[in-house]
Amino acid sequence: MTMARRRRTHRTRAQARGAVSILMVVLLATIGMAALVSIDVGHVFYRQRQLQSVADMAALAAAQQLRRADSNAVMTERALAAAQASGTQNGFSGAAREDCGASPGGEDGMAVCAGVWDPNDAAAAAGGRHFRGSYDPARMSPNAVRVVVSQTVPILFGIPGGEGRRLRAEAIGNASPPVAAFSVGSGLLNFESSRSALALLLGNTISLSASDWQGLVNTTVTLDQLRLKAGVGTVDELLNAGLSLSEFYALVLGAANKESLLNAMLGGMPAIIDARALAAGLNVGRVLDLGVLAPAMSSAADVGLNVAELLMLAAQVANRGAAVDLAGAVPLLPGSQLALRIVEPPRMAVGPVRPSTTDPMGWETTARTSQMDLGIQLQLGANLVDSRVLSALTPTLVLPLRVQLATAQSALTGLRCAAAPADRRATLNTVTTVSSICLARKNDLGQCAGSDVELANVPLGVAHVAVMASPRQQTVPGNSITSVLAPGDHQEVSSRGQLAALVEDLARNLDLKVTVSLLGIPLTTELKLGGIVSALSSVIFGLLGPTLDGLLAALGIQLSNADLWVHDVDCDNTRLVY
Repeated sequence: MTMARRRRTHRTRAQARGAVSILMVVLLATIGMAALVSIDVGHVFYRQRQLQSVADMAALAAAQQLRRADSNAVMTERALAAAQASGTQNGFSGAAREDCGASPGGEDGMAVCAGVWDPNDAAAAAGGRHFRGSYDPARMSPNAVRVVVSQTVPILFGIPGGEGRRLRAEAIGNASPPVAAFSVGSGLLNFESSRSALALLLGNTISLSASDWQGLVNTTVTLDQLRLKAGVGTVDELLNAGLSLSEFYALVLGAANKESLLNAMLGGMPAIIDARALAAGLNVGRVLDLGVLAPAMSSAADVGLNVAELLMLAAQVANRGAAVDLAGAVPLLPGSQLALRIVEPPRMAVGPVRPSTTDPMGWETTARTSQMDLGIQLQLGANLVDSRVLSALTPTLVLPLRVQLATAQSALTGLRCAAAPADRRATLNTVTTVSSICLARKNDLGQCAGSDVELANVPLGVAHVAVMASPRQQTVPGNSITSVLAPGDHQEVSSRGQLAALVEDLARNLDLKVTVSLLGIPLTTELKLGGIVSALSSVIFGLLGPTLDGLLAALGIQLSNADLWVHDVDCDNTRLVY
């Protein structure tokens, strides 16, 4: 019994040792297979990360090409080439192709699509991408590039002849061209002239101090700050929101943290000014020429806009088409008239360097001064006549004039970006248009006379003298100049066409008909006014003095020069948005 029991025990132990050996083999095989699978999985994850890095770098490189404002076809071609070059530099050998399909990446290679990224576009929000490859090129310009990289990775320890695993990585790079904000024809640095001009436009008394005004001149706000203050979701909504002048001033001053100055500027303003602003369609978009297509206009959201300039521009928009009586602001002789009519208000410009086939200047981003008509009727008595000649007489001289003030346009033709804002530069091409002056109708200073105009009517007892002038128009051509300015810089660009010179030129070439009636018998002779009215014009504009020039300068019209002002240059960086 003992021996038999021992033999059975020995067999049981041997069987147990055999079972353990089998389990060990199975366990080791399982561990080995797990290790091989882990290596394969690790390899796949590594290649996926590598592929994602390729996609990220390619998207950034391609998006940078969108900063060079050009036609959509050229930008797409450059983006494709940049993505291919970036992929090659980062070890990806697949070919790049243009593919804006909904599900690119079906085959190995790189699918590149230049399109529109807009975080506010709910229709394109699938998967958090906010990207669409199809858009209307007449309304939008591409501001992002989607890159999808696909690659088949072999399984290291798989079945020989297997297809491997296809990996896919996607990235979206967003970039918009650098933008600048600038204006032309601003005379805001002169406080007294600016205050007088605003008082005329607003119909009230401006109680700002010189330091208050200088604070506004030195302050900028961005479109994004205005958007937040207005409580709207997008820049486009901000640009198109209708505002009264009071609401516009409250918006701008509130965004600039200058609310305390609102009453000083608008206190006592007649209600008709707000009504005019609403009728004129006042909004932020009316005072800005935003040379950026949607949705890239968000790239201009962080560029600084001068507060004083915005306030002056809005006041002019509100008075579009209305005659502004300047007689109270400019010293004139009794009976004289001086009225200004804003035909087209000025515009500040914000945008990139972008050629245009429709703009006369050939560039999309252009600022302009106001288009204004100045009506002048001067009624002068014997104090302008040599008392030694007509000491006992009181002749009446009337000179009605209509001046079409020269406008200036400035186009952004170049930008130089740098890390330091002070080192950035904007290149502007400024063109002044033709100034013209003509004899006006006495009852309508806004129209050139179509027939002879009576300048003087002098009773001489039994005789009577009448001086008539034939209609004539005098013009002064414009000129062009290129300027390179840093943010905050301004430059005066000299041009011909001073108001006194225009009047003098007209007077020198005026055809006069002098009719002397003696006992009812008229005698008419024709002559040139020449030096007589030349001297008269110097007296006239000695009376007007620099006051009129200052007022016009504050309204953006400087007949002797154009004042360029670069408010800000923003060089936004390219970034990954997906």
